[in-house]
Amino acid sequence: MTISERFTMSHFEPIPTHGVTKYGPNGLFSESSFNDLYVTSEYKKILETAANYSLSKKTWSSYKTAENMLIKCQDETGSNMELPLDQRDVLLFIAWSIKRGIQSRTISSYLSGIRMLHLKQGLNVPILRSDLVKQILEGRVHMDTVQKRQGNKPTRLPVTPTVLKLLKLELKSSTLSKENKRLLWAVITIAFAGGFRIHELLSTMEAKFDPLYTLLGEDIKIKPITHRGEKIETLQIKLKSQKTDRIGVDCIVDVYESNGAFCPVKAFNKWKRTTNQLKNSKPAFREDNGKPLTGKNFNKHLKQLLSNHIDYSMGSITSHSFRAGIATLMGELGYSDDEIKALGRWSSRAFETYLKLPRT
Repeated sequence: MTISERFTMSHFEPIPTHGVTKYGPNGLFSESSFNDLYVTSEYKKILETAANYSLSKKTWSSYKTAENMLIKCQDETGSNMELPLDQRDVLLFIAWSIKRGIQSRTISSYLSGIRMLHLKQGLNVPILRSDLVKQILEGRVHMDTVQKRQGNKPTRLPVTPTVLKLLKLELKSSTLSKENKRLLWAVITIAFAGGFRIHELLSTMEAKFDPLYTLLGEDIKIKPITHRGEKIETLQIKLKSQKTDRIGVDCIVDVYESNGAFCPVKAFNKWKRTTNQLKNSKPAFREDNGKPLTGKNFNKHLKQLLSNHIDYSMGSITSHSFRAGIATLMGELGYSDDEIKALGRWSSRAFETYLKLPRT
């Protein structure tokens, strides 16, 4: 049965594909990248495959964009951007990117892609981030900050308890089915309480999923514990696709019962009692028609629910706002840096960019 045929079925079942969604043999490297080695095609193919498995498909896609942007820069400036680049070429590319309104973080990503293009062609990588380049990129960061403060660019807003109340009220009055309302509320409360990246919880695609990286029904356990003589329930969620995971080790995240209006355990149990879509070998969070709830569709629901309350041209609430929300709330309540980092599973100072309100 083809994927298109499955879409026409009244009950949708995503296709499992093992180990092909995050990493794969296709990237920027090819056999020609290893021509200078003068080895057989068989060995070149082995090296090509291993090199392409070094980065995720998403990263290779962004590096391919860098290659396309370099070609556009050459066409629009009339300057030869043949590799290897020298510092003049790099500075011209950065100036051209800034003129197009590209932010510092994206330009830096493009430079990483250009570095990989040199490796792909078997060239020695030139100094792409000289002291002067670093200075200019830092200046671009400040320009981005000024524009943001002037209100020229929409900012991502954190999910706060007030936003959670709005979402709950809007869900109650929405035309969604009872099951899908409870599904969305379960994901909302869990994402907030656990500081999750949304694709640690949800599928990236509707038509297929990778059991090696997608959260399945069997990856969520309800476990009662005793704390100071009181019995409470926790959701134990096994993450298989952490952004920072480089060695393939699963991580268990405990999400605790709060018994309040935003209790994630209560919300999950209510959805669980309503649905028959929670299956061990299927994506954990699926809509009433069997389709996995994806991060993209989750964002669509958020925008529909909040469009009467938030001007999205000025600021937006997206799935990543939940991660900013818990960090912001903990900062307001006076929690230490180490405590915030532990809850959000940050290993660096990156959590500071998620603090959207003043700290106590």
